[in-house]
Amino acid sequence: MGIALDLCRLEDRQDLMDFIRDHWSANHVLARSEALMDWQHRDEANRRYNFIAARDDEKRIVGILGFILASRYDPALAGDADTLWLTTWKVRPDFAHGLGLLLLRKLDSLMAPKWIGTVGLNLATKGIYQALGYHVDMLSRHYMLNSAIDNYRLATVPAESAGNADFSSGAAFTSLDPSNYWAATEDLSLDASPQVPRKTRAFIHGRYLSHPFYHYRALLVVDGPDAAICILRTCEAEGASAFRMVDFLGSGAALRRAGSGFQDLLRSSGAEYIDFFCSGLQPELAAAGFLTLPPAKDAKIVLPGYFEPFERSNVELAFSLRGPGDLRIVCKGDADQDRPNLL
Repeated sequence: MGIALDLCRLEDRQDLMDFIRDHWSANHVLARSEALMDWQHRDEANRRYNFIAARDDEKRIVGILGFILASRYDPALAGDADTLWLTTWKVRPDFAHGLGLLLLRKLDSLMAPKWIGTVGLNLATKGIYQALGYHVDMLSRHYMLNSAIDNYRLATVPAESAGNADFSSGAAFTSLDPSNYWAATEDLSLDASPQVPRKTRAFIHGRYLSHPFYHYRALLVVDGPDAAICILRTCEAEGASAFRMVDFLGSGAALRRAGSGFQDLLRSSGAEYIDFFCSGLQPELAAAGFLTLPPAKDAKIVLPGYFEPFERSNVELAFSLRGPGDLRIVCKGDADQDRPNLL
């Protein structure tokens, strides 16, 4: 039996959604929402959906691997500055012997991205990524509790863990929206950030401020010559809320004296906590007053990680990344970890 591997065409959308429904889950959001499938994966310029699919002799899909390009949100990143984030990877069990790896290798050779990786990988695939030259690690989960709250509805905070942290101060905060975004962020060297994978102000605007389903909050943090954009989203359950910081662009140094600003945000909103899954910013976040959650098996605090549907449990996220550069700032918003699950 022959297997053909190729990028999906625009007319393949229903086949893709049917495969996800039948071989992943009928409740998977990409099996149910054409609008989300189009937002995440439709590439009108190249007349395709950003999936590679394996088909058998009867042209039936037997395996898929989805991807999201950074250049989708800022076309200027295409080519030498692009990142390919791997997403939906599924192979029919009766075709599972090596086909998933073939899909990955074929996609890599077709697209040849400067950076390639994923967030939320199954640790069973860790060895595969490492053998292919990827850096594989866990995202650290940094958090700050609202110090004005005594009784938490979302979080589980033992009394001995609710101590007062020291919050740094000095950084200035500006709330960004489409009306002031470009003027407020120019001349701050944000597009020259040395972080990898590469991101730009246009990427942040396209990925978050233009999102059709989620409302993201963009904050500009400035401390002297250092500036950064932080992207947050409010999650609600049990009559309470929390902030998830999901992406970052700029200088980590801007965060060092930003603790009081984030604490003020928590107090004014009533949100129970801010959390931030990321790599590469631990010293700066610690200086601000963020704490780092231990591995789930050791953590006494529970900060719910799933809200669609809500689960009162800690979550851990692994990531992989291949490409040049040492300042790896990978965030929860990369790949498809921060997407709607209930539409």
